[in-house]
Amino acid sequence: MKIPHITSGIISILIGGFFYFLTLDFPDRNTMEVGAAFLPRIYCGLLIIFGLILFIQGILDKEKSEKQWMTIGYALISMVIVLAYILAMPFIGFYISTALVIFGLLFFSKVRRVATLISVPLGAVLFVYIVFELLLKVSIPLGSLFL
Repeated sequence: MKIPHITSGIISILIGGFFYFLTLDFPDRNTMEVGAAFLPRIYCGLLIIFGLILFIQGILDKEKSEKQWMTIGYALISMVIVLAYILAMPFIGFYISTALVIFGLLFFSKVRRVATLISVPLGAVLFVYIVFELLLKVSIPLGSLFL
């Protein structure tokens, strides 16, 4: 039994179910056209299915792993990093917080090549800027620190 797989599966199922429940309030069209809830419901359904698969794999796996608790620790630290990202974004903006969280997750994942630690966050931010700001004209939050 692999505790991290079971835990991740249950969390995925709960998150998928929660967001599926939220789509029930979306406006529904009476015609045959696809409504606003169609794609989010597909994503929620896939998240629930993959969570079930992960849960079942965790239960069926008989191998005891000594690294299970270390894996749970890594997952919890990663969640804390993402939570800090969510909390910091309104203040320092999308671009800086995204670059910092990608850098932090890479560093936490034991990536030590300086070129990778610099190029991946900058490349991701540049990609978002070009595609969303320039091409699609979507405004990205800059944060209250820079307003």
